[in-house]
Amino acid sequence: DAPAKRLCAHRGFSAVAPENSLAALGAAVALGAVEVEFDLWWTKDGEIVSIHDPTLDRVSDGTGAVYDKTYAELRAYDFGVKRSEHFRGLRILRFEDILRKLACHTIMNIHLKDREGRPWDEANLRKVLELIDAFDARKHVYFMSSCGPIHDQLARLAPDIPRCMGHGGESAFSDKIIDRAVRHGCKLIQLRQGRFTAETLTRAHALGLRCNLFFADDPEEAKRAFDMGIDTVLTNDYQPVAAAVGLK
Repeated sequence: DAPAKRLCAHRGFSAVAPENSLAALGAAVALGAVEVEFDLWWTKDGEIVSIHDPTLDRVSDGTGAVYDKTYAELRAYDFGVKRSEHFRGLRILRFEDILRKLACHTIMNIHLKDREGRPWDEANLRKVLELIDAFDARKHVYFMSSCGPIHDQLARLAPDIPRCMGHGGESAFSDKIIDRAVRHGCKLIQLRQGRFTAETLTRAHALGLRCNLFFADDPEEAKRAFDMGIDTVLTNDYQPVAAAVGLK
């Protein structure tokens, strides 16, 4: 029942709260966001956590790679203080925590991160799927990745869950992202601002692909993207953009 044209709160309402935190995701949903995006990595002991970078340095007071730490070790770091003293004490968010609060209240655009184009350990990927099923959220999620091997894993393990082909640094002007999406059986593509044309969107739509845009924080840019034919605009600044374009 989701609208054909919509916004996606990128890493939550990340303009006002730490990205990939329950504060950011919850704020977006409370304001009416039809879709939120967040990133998932795995820990050394197989926990599934939400963080964008492979390393901790930018968003926490820790250092090192997230996948080299146990969940208990990650819990020792502060994931709010680098954003603001108001968020001091925030801890890393598990996928399970997101589902417990927000499952079936919004569409979840789940970005599965990868290590240099390698697939996930299958046990960790199965845990992601088991958690989705535990919260009866299979019809409210889709996966995003630029990694072909991850798409192939998901096509085998969860063929009913839609998948989005990420840009992966490729220019959409060459239509390579469309070709990759078709080759891997994706239902969506994610384009970068300034790297697509109306012709790109026409071809994608003719092939049955929805088109996401990463990203637009300026309301006028978001309006132009929708006018060109983009289906979903990702934005960090959810509320001002939603108010300006008249979409949730």
